[in-house]
Amino acid sequence: MRFIYGILALLCVVSCVQRPIHQGNEITKDKVWLIQKGDSQFQVETEWGSPALIDPLHANRVEYVEQVKDKEKNKAYVRGIIVEYDKRLRVKSLQRFGF
Repeated sequence: MRFIYGILALLCVVSCVQRPIHQGNEITKDKVWLIQKGDSQFQVETEWGSPALIDPLHANRVEYVEQVKDKEKNKAYVRGIIVEYDKRLRVKSLQRFGF
């Protein structure tokens, strides 16, 4: 019986721990440096996944955006990468923000 109460107590403690809330693409510093100018759109989407925003006015521009809210540390931040492709769908430029 004590074993069952111990397991229940452990589950309650674990469920009370709050994890940061991620929205959008999860972008780590390691992932940011995997892509360079000249890489194909396929390579970008293989490493980073589908973009969060596709700009309808600029066909060759996409944005990878991550919003994180960490209640324990009382922090919230937005960071991301804007990727522009050339006509051959190769990375023309990368703009990083929030890092």
